[in-house]
Amino acid sequence: MKLTELKIKNLKPKSTRYYVSDGGGLYLAVMPTGEKYWYRRSWKDNKERKWSLGHWPEVGLKQARELNYTTKHPADNAPATLSKVAQEWYATRCAPVLAPNTLKTKRYQMDKIILPRLGNRDMRTITPPDMIAFIKDVQASTSVLVGHFAKSVLSQIFQYAIASGLCEWNPVKQITGALTPPSPPQHWSVISTEEQARTILQTVHDYKGNRIARLALLLLAYTFVRPSELTQATWAEIDLDAAEWRIPPERIKTRREHTVPLSSQALALFQELRALTQHPTWCFALPLCEKPVSDTFLATTLRKMGYGKGKMTPHGFRGMASTLLNEHGFPPDIIERQLAHAEPNAVRAAYNRAEYLKERREMMQWWGNYLDGLLNPPGNPR
Repeated sequence: MKLTELKIKNLKPKSTRYYVSDGGGLYLAVMPTGEKYWYRRSWKDNKERKWSLGHWPEVGLKQARELNYTTKHPADNAPATLSKVAQEWYATRCAPVLAPNTLKTKRYQMDKIILPRLGNRDMRTITPPDMIAFIKDVQASTSVLVGHFAKSVLSQIFQYAIASGLCEWNPVKQITGALTPPSPPQHWSVISTEEQARTILQTVHDYKGNRIARLALLLLAYTFVRPSELTQATWAEIDLDAAEWRIPPERIKTRREHTVPLSSQALALFQELRALTQHPTWCFALPLCEKPVSDTFLATTLRKMGYGKGKMTPHGFRGMASTLLNEHGFPPDIIERQLAHAEPNAVRAAYNRAEYLKERREMMQWWGNYLDGLLNPPGNPR
């Protein structure tokens, strides 16, 4: 019986992959994950050949039927080299949607680790033993974690190739059990008590070293943005009159513009910074420098203050704010929105687009007053 779009939509996943035919060699594979892929089956020299025509619903039923009669088996076409497919994957699946730091990591993995060794290989000829040898070599020459990063990028490239009909399987998925596992993840150091927050805030406030570093760390405390979002801030993003900082989507991990309401305290810090720095573009450029400071610069400053490894990181100010704001009863939705976190629930993300800007503005001013109170407790005026 012929398929329809409604029948396809209603196909439910099972514990194992299964196939539903549309006739004429075209059929749909329904994966245990619920994903659905089009395949074409043909025979040559009494041997069955099958290959992917794409992922449903990106490739709809009508298009799949057309491809079924017009697409040749990949073996009949030019080799699908890993380099060619990787570049296409990066341009279509990464560059339009990923944050700059993530793109930089993907690009490095491709250009420095994967393509020099495997770029000229036809993807259809790469086997699990090839992958094991390659990843183990990467782990031996760099680190276990870098090898697993390369494995992840390779798996994504192969999945793209399968969906594009350029190869039929992903050899990377077969090798997990043969590799040295990565070390357990290290969590960011977090200031979780009011007394700890008071101590680090006092330390930063009284720092006598680089003034731009001091202001940057104070602004991390008062705004709790990601360190890279702070260090790469431009003056065009800062509206001192509206007391708002609008971070564009390309600099946000979730790829959504993020508005940071500036408390009177944060506003004063930006005004002090504006008077201190002369660079026309970057907020946090050191004198005579054409580029802004780095996240490492802030981490180094913290170490100079006595907050070395395991004690505090620039990213830790986000955890400090999240913990203390939750403890003081602010609604989690407002806190999460101010942290610019991605909504883990896809349905909720689709229907809950509230920006909570008014509530966030009130919360950020409360937070500014709260931090001032930690620096100037009652009975101990500065």
